[in-house]
Amino acid sequence: MKKSTKGALAAGGAAVLLLGGAGSLAYWTDTDTLDGGTIEAGSMTLSDVDCADGWVEGALAVAKIVPGDTVTKTCTGSLVLEGDHIGATVALDATSEETAEAAFGGEVDISSSMTAPAAALTAAGTYTVTVVITAAFNGGINNDETLMNATTTLNALTLTATQTHDTAG
Repeated sequence: MKKSTKGALAAGGAAVLLLGGAGSLAYWTDTDTLDGGTIEAGSMTLSDVDCADGWVEGALAVAKIVPGDTVTKTCTGSLVLEGDHIGATVALDATSEETAEAAFGGEVDISSSMTAPAAALTAAGTYTVTVVITAAFNGGINNDETLMNATTTLNALTLTATQTHDTAG
C-alpha cells in the first residue's frame, strides 16, 4: 500500500474517532433556589347601585313615553379598585340593553354613559360612580300602533364594571 493511501486511511480513522467521541461530551450544569417573593392579585367591586325612581326628559318627569322622547335615569354606586395599574369603566351590559330594546319591538334605543367621576378611573381607590341610562323612543317610525300602551319592566338592566389596565397610574 502506498504511503499516501496509508496516510489518508489514518486521517479518516482519526476523524471518525473524534466525531464519535463528540456525542458523549457532557457540559456541567448546576441549579440554585431563589426567593421569588409573593405576588397578590388586586380586585374590583361594584356595589350599592341605586337608581332614581323615575325617568325624566330634561327636568320633566315622564311616566309614559311617546315617539320622539329621549328619557334618562340616573344610577349611582360604589366602585372599589385595588391594584397597581388598575382602571375601570362602568356601563350597561350589552345583553341587558338588547333585552330592553327587544321589549319595545326594537323601537327604543337603550344606552348608558358614566358621568362621574368626571376623570377616567385610572387608579386604585373607592369611587362613587354615576351612570346615566338613556332610552330614546323611535316608535312610530314603522307606524307600529301595537306599541301604544305597551308596558315593560326593565328590571333586567345590568351595570357592569370592566377593569382596564392603566400603565400611567
